[in-house]
Amino acid sequence: MNHKDVAQEWFKIAESDLASAIFLQNLHPLPVEIICYHCQQAAEKYLKGF
Repeated sequence: MNHKDVAQEWFKIAESDLASAIFLQNLHPLPVEIICYHCQQAAEKYLKGF
């Protein structure tokens, strides 16, 4: 697996975390801590892919 493939895999996983955070914004009561967790995880995975 080359570096480009590894980066794309990290970005794919990050997109999943971000999609989860966006989905959770529609819940009531708003699960702020869980949304923040998924955003943090997405940012970390985007950086790993970079």
